[in-house]
Amino acid sequence: MHLLLTPLLLLIPGGWLGVLAAGSESPLPQALPVGEGAGVAEAVGLDALGSLPVQLAAIGAILVFSIVIDRYALRIGIPGALALFGAGVAIQPMSNTAFDHEGFEDLHIITLCLLLFYSGVKICRRYFKRQEFVVPSVLISVFGVFIVIAVGSAVMYYALSAINADYITSEQPLLIALALAYCIAPLDWGAFTFIVKRVDRFSERVMGVLEFETAISAAMTLVIGQALFEFFTNKGTTTMASRAVDIFVGSISQGIVIGAVLGYLLTVTIKRFAVERSQSIDLAIGFVMIGYGFNAWIGQGGLVCSLVMGFVVSILLSGEESRDEKEILSVQLESINIASESLIFFMAGLAVDLSVGFLPALFAAVILLTVVWLLRPLTVYLFFRGSDFLSNRERQFLSLWAPKGAISMALAITIPDLIEASGIPFQRVIHPVSETFIVDVVCFTVVLSMLIKSLILPPLHRGLLNAQAQEQPAA
Repeated sequence: MHLLLTPLLLLIPGGWLGVLAAGSESPLPQALPVGEGAGVAEAVGLDALGSLPVQLAAIGAILVFSIVIDRYALRIGIPGALALFGAGVAIQPMSNTAFDHEGFEDLHIITLCLLLFYSGVKICRRYFKRQEFVVPSVLISVFGVFIVIAVGSAVMYYALSAINADYITSEQPLLIALALAYCIAPLDWGAFTFIVKRVDRFSERVMGVLEFETAISAAMTLVIGQALFEFFTNKGTTTMASRAVDIFVGSISQGIVIGAVLGYLLTVTIKRFAVERSQSIDLAIGFVMIGYGFNAWIGQGGLVCSLVMGFVVSILLSGEESRDEKEILSVQLESINIASESLIFFMAGLAVDLSVGFLPALFAAVILLTVVWLLRPLTVYLFFRGSDFLSNRERQFLSLWAPKGAISMALAITIPDLIEASGIPFQRVIHPVSETFIVDVVCFTVVLSMLIKSLILPPLHRGLLNAQAQEQPAA
C-alpha cells in the first residue's frame, strides 16, 4: 500500500483538493495565490475540510470507490474511471465551491512524469531494427500531433464562429480553438491499456505502434503547445522562433541527456542496492521525482527526461538476469498510473459546469467526428503508406482508434497555467466563460470517445483478426 501512496502524498501540500479548501460562489476554476486558499476556507468555515486527515480520507475514498466500480464496469465493458468522472460532476453542484486548478497542475505533471517513465519502460523495442516500423511510427507520433493541432484548430475556429459571441467571449477566438485542439491531440496510455486487456490475443504489431505513439505524442503535444501558446499570447514571430529554438535545441536536448544519465544511475542502483525486488519501485519513483524537479528547471524537457529515463532502464534491464526487475517495475507502475488516472477523472468531473447546457456536448461530437474519427484514418494512411509492417486489417484497426483519456482532461484544466507561463494573465486572452467551455468540451469528448470505443473496439478487433486468419490460409 505504501507503494501506491508514496507519489500521492507528495501532492497534498499543493492543495490539489482545492474544491475542499477554497470556497467560492463561482463555479469556474480559479487559481488562488499561495496562502490565500486557507483564508477563504476559514471565512466560510471549511478550514477543517482542507486538513491533511480529510484530504487523506478523500484520496482513500476515491481509490476504494474506483476499485469497487471497476469490477462492475468491466462486466459491461466500460472503464470504471467514467464513473468517477460522473461522481465528480454530481458532487460539484452540491458543494457550491470552486475547483482550484493550481494544485491540479502539480498532480498533472507528477502523473505525467510517471506515465512517461512507464511508457519508456514498456515501449516495444523488438521492432526498432525494422525501418518499416521505426520511420512511420516516428512520423505519426511527431507530425500526427502537428496535423491534429493545425486541422483541429481550424475546424474549431470555424465552428466557434457560428456561436453567439456573447456566450464565447475572448480577445482571441483562435486561442480557444487552439486550446481545444491542443487538449485532444495526445494519445492516452490508460485508455489504450483498457482495450488491450479486454481483447484476447491483441495484435502485437498494433500494440507496438500504439505503445510508441502513446509515449511520444504526450511529450510532443506539451512541447508544441507551449511554443504555440507563447506565440499567440505574445503575438510575435521573433518570440516564437526564439522560443522554438530554446525548446527543441536547448530544453529537449538537456532532457535527453539528463534522462539518459538518470536512467543509467537508476539501473545501477536497482541492481546493487535493491535488496528486495519490491524496493525497485521505490527507487523508480524516487528517480521520477528527481526528473520532476528537472521539469521545473529545464521546462518541458523535464518530461522528455522521464520518457528517456524509462527507455534507458528498459534497455539496461533487458538481460535475462534483470527481466524480473523490469517486470516488477511494469506491474507496480501500472497500478500507480491507474490510481493517478482515477484521481484525474474525479477532479475533472469537479471542474465541469453543466449549467451551460448541451452546447459543449455538441462541440464534443464535432471534435470526435472531424478531428478524431476522420483525421485518424488520414494520418495512418499518410504515414504507413508503403510500409509492410502492418497488414491491411491491422492498419484498418489502427486507423479507427486514437485513445483519449486522462491526459486530455488534465491539459484542459491547466490551460490557464500554460498561458500565464508566457507572462500574461489568462483573463486577458480567455474569458472565464470560455475557460469553462474548454473544460466541458474536452471532458465530454474524452467521455464519449472512451464510452463508444470501449464498446465497439473489442468486437471489431476480434472480427478483423478472424477475417485475417481466414485470409492467410488462402494466401
